[in-house]
Amino acid sequence: MKNVLTGSVALLAAAAVVAGGQLETIDARLLAGEVVSISAERVLLKTKQGKQAVPLGEVVEISLAKASDAMATVGRSVVTTSFGDLLAVSDVTSDGTRLQATGPLLGSVKLPMEAVRTLYLPGATQSPRDIENRLEEMDLAAASGDRIIVSRKGKQALAIDGVLEALGRKKVRFRWKDSSRTVDRATVPLVRLAVVGTKTSAHSGTLLGREGSQLHFTALTLEGTSIRLDSPAVGKQTVPVSRVAGIRFASSNVVRLADLKPSAVKEHGFFDTTFHYRANRSVSGRRLRLAGRTYRTGLGLHSFCELTYPLDEQYTQLVAMAGIDDGVRPHGDATLTFLGDGKPLGKPLRLTGKGAPEAIRLKLDGVKTLVIRADFGPDGLGFSDHVDLAGARLIK
Repeated sequence: MKNVLTGSVALLAAAAVVAGGQLETIDARLLAGEVVSISAERVLLKTKQGKQAVPLGEVVEISLAKASDAMATVGRSVVTTSFGDLLAVSDVTSDGTRLQATGPLLGSVKLPMEAVRTLYLPGATQSPRDIENRLEEMDLAAASGDRIIVSRKGKQALAIDGVLEALGRKKVRFRWKDSSRTVDRATVPLVRLAVVGTKTSAHSGTLLGREGSQLHFTALTLEGTSIRLDSPAVGKQTVPVSRVAGIRFASSNVVRLADLKPSAVKEHGFFDTTFHYRANRSVSGRRLRLAGRTYRTGLGLHSFCELTYPLDEQYTQLVAMAGIDDGVRPHGDATLTFLGDGKPLGKPLRLTGKGAPEAIRLKLDGVKTLVIRADFGPDGLGFSDHVDLAGARLIK
């Protein structure tokens, strides 16, 4: 298998010990223990069974602590960048040229305004997601420039398209119809900046802050209790390990199944109710959860559901954890079947709410079309057949 972290990445040379870590590999194995060292070639873990070395090219994620959801945190300001980063911040200002922000992950940083995409500035009783949901309800046309949302007491929020000139701690100044206007910052929950050029940049992974920040990096080293990284958005930074929830590694050889759109979908319920398949959620709309573990990616299916994916012989393996979602256990009885070009890929898998999740590792060499089918179990009923394909990914 190719090393998935090659090229411009100088990654993780270290001899630090990070306790309480968990490592996930591209074939869905989970290893728990202390992160003893990470080099450009391997990650060394100290487990109950002794030290284990894992080639870095096989590592998907290292988890160190639980991360909060910054978008769901009431009163938390959030900055998103045109590179796809999300930074939870406690203070943010701008002189129109640069944005200065202070947050739990990076401390104080400065970003050029062309690298900034959205500023969520919630009040004491709002979260960034509340603002995002409100914006969707407003159903606005595309902005002609920077867009500023202004809340008006007792009236509908107003969207103003213009140019942001300055963001102070108390006032926001913007240009609208060739004149500068100033409003109280407390009335501005959101500023979305116009896209200037294309800010695409290949990255080698994402650093996850405990408070919910997500920062892409092109190079990263772990030295003692500090992580040094190079970010397309904020340049070179040093971050204490104590602020980090985890590290995700990008790979051109791994594709999340949830990111692919099936070419055909067949669904029907036992009676009149049909539960439609979901990406990165169970069919009930909750996070995918099996045996007490929450998965951030995968598929939620329900009997009966059949998904067809054109693979065009691009992949060698499908790996996932399959089971009945924790939210409906001990109920649920379903049969999961995989077909490659119409032929069975292994034996059908029976999943029940009383059984443990099953690890799936299927060979896909030469497969042009993959069919995934969640069918009614031997009980013949569709009651609580909430099937999760958690962590599902295709490997080239």
